[in-house]
Amino acid sequence: MRNALRGNTDDELVVEVNSGGGSVFAGFEIFSLLRGASCRTVAVVQSLAASAASTIISGCGTVQMSPVAQIMLHLPAISTSGNRDDHRESIKLLDSITESILNGYESKCRGKATRERLAQLMRAETWIPAQDAVEMGLADEILYQDDASAALPGDIVNAVGSSIRGLVNGAALPSAAELRAKYAELVARGATPADGHPVLDPAPAMTWRDEARLEIEKNRY
Repeated sequence: MRNALRGNTDDELVVEVNSGGGSVFAGFEIFSLLRGASCRTVAVVQSLAASAASTIISGCGTVQMSPVAQIMLHLPAISTSGNRDDHRESIKLLDSITESILNGYESKCRGKATRERLAQLMRAETWIPAQDAVEMGLADEILYQDDASAALPGDIVNAVGSSIRGLVNGAALPSAAELRAKYAELVARGATPADGHPVLDPAPAMTWRDEARLEIEKNRY
């Protein structure tokens, strides 16, 4: 890495990262070299940037991810032998290393994800797809998105009026009846019906007997 930076005569250094991680201190050194580079630095994640590799890419000015790539965050680990004092010292070291890792993540996210949120993701050993990585600032771009017709999953959910996160926060998704009505409206305007999904006539209104039977069934459950 030092030689690549020293011998770089271009305006950009591209680092392709496909790694399950390794030594945390080696990751810290590479992060620091990339962060201090005088040229533009770009990390390209084609499949995986996990553990120490997730720290490495945080040192690059730009992080690009394949749509199928993942970033994985977790707490550092160490093997310890000895008495209780030895184990306590190991815990202190792990806590300190965790703070250093969070420093790297936080500098990359630039406020898009809080330190507390990043720490929570580390404790949970979280696998992060490209869309979420961009949203929280760990990545900047998703590769191979030239095809405007290739909608992301978030775009599909938003197109029907809400998102999964909205559901968690209490916002209701459209009802089945609303979605059927919207589908019928689009077909009426000239859209081609999906195979096996013809536009159905509206369901007949419930009679008082139907409503009474429904209330009885509700009480049973």
